[in-house]
Amino acid sequence: MDIITSIILIVLFILLLAFVFSMGLLVPMIEKKDVLLIVGIGFVIGLVGGGFLIAPIYDELPYVVGEVHHILGENEVVYVEISTNNSASKIIKQIEEVDGVVSVENDGIFLETTNFSNERKEIIEDKIPVVDENFKSWEVDSSGKININITKGYDANNAIKTLSEWLVFTADIQTKYSIIKIKINVESSKINNLLNYLESNEIIISSVEGPIQKAIDDTKNNMPDRNLIIFFMGILGVIVALFGTYYDETINFLKELKEKIKNKLEDFKEEINEKIEDFKEEIKNRMDKD
Repeated sequence: MDIITSIILIVLFILLLAFVFSMGLLVPMIEKKDVLLIVGIGFVIGLVGGGFLIAPIYDELPYVVGEVHHILGENEVVYVEISTNNSASKIIKQIEEVDGVVSVENDGIFLETTNFSNERKEIIEDKIPVVDENFKSWEVDSSGKININITKGYDANNAIKTLSEWLVFTADIQTKYSIIKIKINVESSKINNLLNYLESNEIIISSVEGPIQKAIDDTKNNMPDRNLIIFFMGILGVIVALFGTYYDETINFLKELKEKIKNKLEDFKEEINEKIEDFKEEIKNRMDKD
C-alpha cells in the first residue's frame, strides 16, 4: 500500500469521526434518550471504519518497518533451491550479475532416496567423507533424506552425481530427486531486483533472512491482534460521539479547570514571593544585629 492510499484511508476515517461528532452535536435538538442511539451509531461507525480503513494500514505496519531497514542499506540473505537438471555453476554466475547481489555460494545439496535401514544409515554417515572430501557436514535419515554441506565453490551437480552413484553401487539405494541449495547475499535496498529475477526465472525461494525480514517478523509478533485494533476504533467512535454530545459541558469544564489551575499557580507564586521577602527581611535583620 502506497503513502497516498494510506493518507486517503486515514482522511476518510477522520471524516467518519467528524460525522459521528456532528451527530453528537445534534443531541440538544433531540430527546436525551436518543444519546444511547448516537453512542451506538458511533460504535458501529468506528468498527466499520476500523475494519475497512484502519485495519489495512495496520496490516502494512510491519512492512513499513522493513522499509526503514531497507533504506539503511543492510544486507539480506536469500536462500533458493534449484533442480539438478540445471547447472548450478551457470545459475550462480547469472545471479552474481544481478544488480545489488553481493555474493552467491553453494549452501549444500539435498537428496530424497529410497528408504534404508538404521545400520545402512550409520554406514553412510561413516563413509560420506570418504566418498568425497568436499562433503563438510551432513545429516542422514533412514527415511531417505540426506542433507550435505559442501566446500564453497565446489560443483554441486558433481557432488550429487558422485553421491547418487555411490549409493546405488554400494546398497542399491535409488535417488528419487535432488536439490541444490544456494545462498545469496544481497543489498537490502536492491533486494527487489533479485526477487524479481528469481521469480521471472522460476527459481524457488526457500526463505529470506536478514535485518529486514527479522524486523518484519518481530513487528508482526509484537503487534496486538487486528481485531483488538478494530474494537478500539469502535471505542474511539463512542468517545467522539460522547464528546460531541457533551461538547458544551466539556468545553466549560476545561475552561473552569484551566482557570482553577491558573489561580492555583498565581496563589503558589504569591506564596513563594512572600516567603522570599520574609527570608530577605530575616537576613537583613541578622546583618543589622551583627
